[in-house]
Amino acid sequence: MSFASVALCPALEEVVNFPGFVGRFGLSLDDPILIFLNIAESLNPMRVMESDSLASVKLRFQSIKGFFVKKQKLFYDGRELARDYLHHELILDGENGENVIHLLIKNSSKVIAKPKNFSVEPVAVNREIELSALLKDLISSTIEGLEKGNAPIKSSDGSGGAYFMQDQSGHKYVSVFKPIDEEPMAVNNPHGQPLSLDGEGLKKGTQVGEGAFREVAAYLLDYPITGPRSSPLDQPGFAGVPPTTMVKCLHKDFNHPNGYSFSQENAKIGSLQMFVSNVGTCEDMGYGAFPVDQVHKISVLDIRLANADRHGGNILVSRDGNDGQIVLTPIDHGYCFPNKFEDCTFEWLYWPQAKEPYSSETLEYIKALDAEQDIELLRFHGWEIPPSCARVFRISTMLLKKGAAKGLTPFAIGSIMCRETLEKESVIEQIIYEAEAIWSPETTEEEFISTVSDIMDRYLNQYSLN
Repeated sequence: MSFASVALCPALEEVVNFPGFVGRFGLSLDDPILIFLNIAESLNPMRVMESDSLASVKLRFQSIKGFFVKKQKLFYDGRELARDYLHHELILDGENGENVIHLLIKNSSKVIAKPKNFSVEPVAVNREIELSALLKDLISSTIEGLEKGNAPIKSSDGSGGAYFMQDQSGHKYVSVFKPIDEEPMAVNNPHGQPLSLDGEGLKKGTQVGEGAFREVAAYLLDYPITGPRSSPLDQPGFAGVPPTTMVKCLHKDFNHPNGYSFSQENAKIGSLQMFVSNVGTCEDMGYGAFPVDQVHKISVLDIRLANADRHGGNILVSRDGNDGQIVLTPIDHGYCFPNKFEDCTFEWLYWPQAKEPYSSETLEYIKALDAEQDIELLRFHGWEIPPSCARVFRISTMLLKKGAAKGLTPFAIGSIMCRETLEKESVIEQIIYEAEAIWSPETTEEEFISTVSDIMDRYLNQYSLN
């Protein structure tokens, strides 16, 4: 089977329309109809006039080198293309007027192809979701680098497996891939860490094997100042989490302790995140130079997602190309959305910028946040957040909104969430314990959250008075 579409893998019919191909072949979307036929990793663009019949199109397919076929059936979106015998026009069950068509060819074709030693596929959980052009470009660039023989480069940092994926030139990185099975304490962790005995991750309240989902969730919920992204539009998030998506990737240079062969059983599912050029991390320089608004945007993200692993090493430092201003980019969100607050850690809590009040723009952004809407968004994208994690997320979002509305600084709000010592419970933990003390088996989740809200108000009033 071969595909007349711009597709990553024959198994994923929905993965089409990858960007960059039209301009690459000197074609214009002004042409009446464009057809792309992908044979043996070679893309064959074809101009088709609306007056062309299906028979003539099939004959033109026969002339393509490397494509041998006895019978052809052309399908679009699961439906076989028909021939209009009255006008001999190319139509789709009566629909015409399209200027780009991607065809799936089902036939007994024989394709001459060179052996392939890698694969990259987006993981499509909900077929209603179309990847944004930015994410399509990200995957496409990753594939192009692998096609040129530029292998993944394993990062020496961190406790899990992370791989820098190179571009075509091999001179720069385009993405970072983190396989689920190579997470800390996971079965194929490349650093030899012991397996988790109870499924809990390195951070309290997290689960081994869920880091990739949390990485993607952090990107999805880091929506722009205008609100959640309207798929498939590309807009940078408020905190600047790099574009991230789930993929299935197969390559010999990932960690395969039991041996490797090019088969789907060795394919790894994980997060693929856009690589961000930087001059270092916040660990590499003094925090006094960091703009207040850059620190505040990360504080909003971390408080909201109850991040259990925010340190200076996972905040990248870049220079804006226009004016040279410092830009901070948060990465590594595999320990967000925990099911308890015990390990919440915010490096920025000790920076002077955290004691400055939020700006009016940031306050408006916080005011518009809606935990229930966010949980539904994650569900739409395929992650049914566990009830215990959803509870923590509701409470952390509530604390951020209530605290900001009362004029509390990031430092004050963050101090409520984080423990002063390993043994001393945080204020937010005390609030939850107090609510649980009056909990009964008949109490609904909505009633419990309402109780937490009332108790939180009492605590926050004390902060306001101080």
